[in-house]
Amino acid sequence: MDADATPRTILDVRPLIPAERHRTIFEMIDELGTGETLRLVNDHDPVPLRYQLDATRPGQFTWNPVETGPEQWSIDITSKARVIDARPIIARGDEPFDTIMDAVGELGPDEVLVIVAPFEPVPLEGVLGEQGFEFKADELEGGDWRVCFSRG
Repeated sequence: MDADATPRTILDVRPLIPAERHRTIFEMIDELGTGETLRLVNDHDPVPLRYQLDATRPGQFTWNPVETGPEQWSIDITSKARVIDARPIIARGDEPFDTIMDAVGELGPDEVLVIVAPFEPVPLEGVLGEQGFEFKADELEGGDWRVCFSRG
């Protein structure tokens, strides 16, 4: 995205109560498609959010400051992730492997693959590991898993 271009989605969290901000931000970030940008507008430097994003979703986003205070901070957060939610595929009795491997074949050199599944996909971790991918697996609330694959 051109640095001067306006992203499709702008989230101004200033009117939100502080307890709602991170949850709202993460929900919107997780809905971004590959290459889509969320412009976050805040009343302070969102450095803690960046640390949390880097810890929970490593390599999945770029972080580009647009405006850096003192009254307003604007950050463009752009997704580098292709996300496959395997839960609905599995729930209808289908196998998500072909869908996942198609997504692997479409990954750009700087993109990561994120799989959301109702269990840790250990066999997939092995298959993609043999293809040179590293992964970070995290169990989510409710027992689902989020696994991020990146090229090693």
